Amino acid sequence: MSVMSVRIDERKRNAIKAIASLEGKTISSIIEELIDGYIRDKENQPGVSAIMRLSELSFTEWDNPEDEIYNDL
Repeated sequence: MSVMSVRIDERKRNAIKAIASLEGKTISSIIEELIDGYIRDKENQPGVSAIMRLSELSFTEWDNPEDEIYNDL
């Protein structure tokens, strides 16, 4: 699993943190659900699946052992 950093304003962060707490979820799980839904909505649009397949090679080339240190953060 990869690590991704996203900047949002503090008010939004506090709101999502409170909602996650009420639902017994983590912020990460809520964000992952939202991303999964976005991908499901978009992946069947013309050109999206093709560009996703083409980009897979690029993403594997970008991946390197030096970046593994960030996975534990």
